[in-house]
Amino acid sequence: MKNILPMALLLAAAPAAAQNSLYQGAGRDYEVKNVYVGGEVESPGLVDLAALPQRSAAVKELAWEQGKPVFKGAYFFTGYALYDILEAKKIKKAREDFHPEVDLFVAVENEKGDKAVFSWGEIYYARNNFQSLIYKSARSITPGKKKTDWPLPEVSRLVCADDLYSARFIENPSKITVMSAPGNYPGEKHKAAYAPAFQVIKGGKVYAVKSAGKAAKREYLISGYGHGTGFKEVKEAGGFLFKDALAQAGIPPQESAGWLVVVSAGDAYRAAFSLSEIVNRGDNADFIVQDKGSGKDGRFALFSTADFFVDRNVRSMAKVELLRP
Repeated sequence: MKNILPMALLLAAAPAAAQNSLYQGAGRDYEVKNVYVGGEVESPGLVDLAALPQRSAAVKELAWEQGKPVFKGAYFFTGYALYDILEAKKIKKAREDFHPEVDLFVAVENEKGDKAVFSWGEIYYARNNFQSLIYKSARSITPGKKKTDWPLPEVSRLVCADDLYSARFIENPSKITVMSAPGNYPGEKHKAAYAPAFQVIKGGKVYAVKSAGKAAKREYLISGYGHGTGFKEVKEAGGFLFKDALAQAGIPPQESAGWLVVVSAGDAYRAAFSLSEIVNRGDNADFIVQDKGSGKDGRFALFSTADFFVDRNVRSMAKVELLRP
């Protein structure tokens, strides 16, 4: 099946008295506390959320309860995006051996100890930059024929509009920590090291991916754009689903909230991903692995379908690590 990726539709905050919007229903406001941002930033401290712009996102909330999906409602949330919260702090990377920010990730936590992991890339490299936010108001997206509002949440939460299951929806987040992906990444910069397969590592278990196997295939028509070099070209990109290659690790989408995935090559290039953005997507913008055969750049290459920039594409994949930071 060939898909043409649409441009991201970023939802602006709609006025309460909107006449034509379909995102209408009963609403509620919430008290939102300031959030502490620490880790690899120059000036750790609280971020004044009231000083930030407000973003909105439409969310279909699907929970996982007692072994089955449970629909909780459809909502139009308005609040403060992780993008803008992190913009308030300048990054100071701890690892001087690798300058690109593609290996960064953030852990969002609340006072109860709930944690949700996000890659730097899904916040800053992706097309939909403002889809993960801490809401200060919620509105039921009420079905016109049923005319019954969905029950509004009791407290503010972090919500992620692109997630299928609400695994990363945590109540009253209070702390965000910026970190570099851990691990050792030997290799000579820009010197491609051919790898005929890539290893998937989770804890003490290792398995090799040598072919697409039974993984589903996808083809996309894409226009590449690099963070440093700009427009690449328009071309077709085809491959098998990365999430299918990770299936043997045994982590279902509804349990992916606290996991990090680090994809690396033999030239020490690496990129960080949250497991949720790979296996728990609700927008079908699935990451694919391209099989390039015996080319000099290595056999397998990761293609980040959901990204605006191509910087998280990893050629000559050698290792995929699943970590719980």
